[in-house]
Amino acid sequence: MALQYIANSNGWLSFNHSTPLLYVTAEDEEFDVETLRAWREEGFVVKYIPMGKGGKTYVNTLHHLGDGMSIGERYAIVAFGDAASICLEVYSEPKTSTSKLCSLIAYYPSSIPDPKQRFSASFRVLVHLAQGTDASEESTVGVSRRPEVLGIQAKRRTVQKRITRGIGAGGLQSKIEYPVFTYDGVDAGFAEHDLDEYDSVADALAWSRSLSIVRRGFGAEVDLERVWEENEEQKFHGKHVDKLIDTFASNPTPFVNYTPTMTGALGQKDLKRFYKDYFLSTAPPSFHMRLISRTTGVDRIVDELYIQFKHTTQMPWILPGIPPTNKKVEIVIVSIVAMRGGKIWHERVYWDQASVLFQVGLLDPEEVPEELKKEGLEMLPVAGSEAARKIMDVESEDTNDMIDDW
Repeated sequence: MALQYIANSNGWLSFNHSTPLLYVTAEDEEFDVETLRAWREEGFVVKYIPMGKGGKTYVNTLHHLGDGMSIGERYAIVAFGDAASICLEVYSEPKTSTSKLCSLIAYYPSSIPDPKQRFSASFRVLVHLAQGTDASEESTVGVSRRPEVLGIQAKRRTVQKRITRGIGAGGLQSKIEYPVFTYDGVDAGFAEHDLDEYDSVADALAWSRSLSIVRRGFGAEVDLERVWEENEEQKFHGKHVDKLIDTFASNPTPFVNYTPTMTGALGQKDLKRFYKDYFLSTAPPSFHMRLISRTTGVDRIVDELYIQFKHTTQMPWILPGIPPTNKKVEIVIVSIVAMRGGKIWHERVYWDQASVLFQVGLLDPEEVPEELKKEGLEMLPVAGSEAARKIMDVESEDTNDMIDDW
């Protein structure tokens, strides 16, 4: 079977078959263009199917989506609302006519199959539920069950069940056989950009999960590191601003946020200005960076970086407005990079700003407010360069020095 590469100069994505066909389906005749474009930019051939009035016509359409496909070709479905409910019901009962399905994503369906239902192992399924924004009113979802008496299945019935928050921080429903995630504080519609219910945080989280399931269904191989390495090369070594900006996507609007100082930029024009005038040209000669760890996901990379420099130049991104102090700084930063269509959508960077200010002499841990001194506090809980060194070598510094009775 031939391996197909999506047309992209970075060679970031490949499929193990010839047609990565993805169907999007929902109730209305037209659908959110941003969502359709996002899937296309990930390399999929996207076709939209309106549910219309539903019924046998719609179900028949679902049964024949794989008609005409050759051996090895597969398709995926991303469904919304009532269309998602019908898709879950149709594909919960395996049939030869749906054997080409590789992934099924259901966004906020009004009903879901029996929690004990096991879907066919021939495709992957994922369900997203909205827990709602009204804390005083419980959100529910219909649960379809078909009781069985003496081996004979009775008529399917649907009962309403409360949507719980799930376990941990991610909203995973632990008592359902197939993967179901709940999104707190949002209503149905949170993943559609053209609706008032749209929520960017819930949408981004659900998108990452959905993209993972669809790619795995198609057997896609992804190389996200290449474009990110080019970005870092130009930021810290090459310093060619045009090559740097070329690593960013044009849609959605790219941005960079150096969180502790709220510096960065939104959009390619301002990104170019920021990097050209406030980043590339201000790096001190002593600047040194070392990668500690890297985690690569379906659409993002998380880097943990050790950074060391002598503050001999103004550095607006980390010490805005502060003239050179000639002090040495050692910190660890965490960079979270999100990708769209094989390019960088955004980067969020975090570090301990109190540690930076301490190391350049702008924060004195011994300057404790008088009311706290009276309560026995002698020093603020702020660490200097030793905090970064302890990450590099956990045994290099004592643990819990700031806890008096440890």
